[in-house]
Amino acid sequence: MKKIISCIGVLASLSIILIYSPCQGRDFIVKFVEENYKETRIDYSNEPFIYHSIQITSQAGPKLLILTGDNFDYRRWLRHYIAENKQFIARVPDEENDMFIAAKAYGVDVTNLHPFNGSKWAPGGPIPDTVKTLEGDKHILVIDANKKRSHLISLVIKRMGYEAMVLPSHAQALKIFRIQPEKFKMIITNHEVPDMKTENSVDHILKIDQNIPILVETGYQNKKLREKFTTLFSGSGSIVIKSVALENLQNTIKNLVKKRA
Repeated sequence: MKKIISCIGVLASLSIILIYSPCQGRDFIVKFVEENYKETRIDYSNEPFIYHSIQITSQAGPKLLILTGDNFDYRRWLRHYIAENKQFIARVPDEENDMFIAAKAYGVDVTNLHPFNGSKWAPGGPIPDTVKTLEGDKHILVIDANKKRSHLISLVIKRMGYEAMVLPSHAQALKIFRIQPEKFKMIITNHEVPDMKTENSVDHILKIDQNIPILVETGYQNKKLREKFTTLFSGSGSIVIKSVALENLQNTIKNLVKKRA
C-alpha cells in the first residue's frame, strides 16, 4: 500500500511539472502566399540593408510576417526552402501569442521560421541547389522554349554587358525570380511558352515586383494577339507588347532598363 501511495505521489509530482513547466514558444503552422524582398547596399557597410516580408495565412488568419535578424545565410536558406515548400512553422514566444493572433503585421526573427520537423540550416550547412543563386544585379531573364530564338536574344543581351538567363518554362522562371527579383533588370517572355498562359505568368511576376520591365514577344503578323495583351496589361506601364526584331532589340532593352532605373 505504501508503495502504491508512493507511486501516486511521484505521478502527481510529474503531472505538476508537466502542467507548470514553462514553454519556450508556440508553433503556428503558416502557408506562404507572397514574398516581398528588397536589398540595397549602404555606404561604408559590408552587409546589405534588407526589407523582407512574407504574406501568409495561418490558424490565426492572414498576416504579414516582417522578417528581422542579421543571419543572412539562414535567410538565404529559408528563401530557398519556401520556394519549394509552401507550408512552414513560425515559432512565437509565449508572451507574444496574443500579439501574434491579433496583429495584421508581426515582426519575427528569421531564425524562428522553420520546417515542420523542426530542422534548421546550421552555419556551414549546404544551401539547396534547386535554385541557382545569382551574383550581381545585371541579369535579364528570357523565358522561351525555342532554343534558336532564345540563343540569338541572349547574344544581344551579352553584347550589351548584361547576363542572360534563358529558361524554357514559366514555372522555372518564376521559381528563380521569386527568390531573387532584385537581381534582374528586366524580363523577356515569348507568348508561345507552353506550360502556362503568358498572362498568368506576367500576373505572378508583377505580384513579386510590380515595376519590373517585361517585354512580351508576340511574333510577327499577330495583330490580334498584340491587341489582346495590350488590353490585358493596359494598366501597367512597365510592360511592352511587340514582336522581337533582333535589329531593334538592343534599343528596346536599353529603353526599358533606363525606365526601370
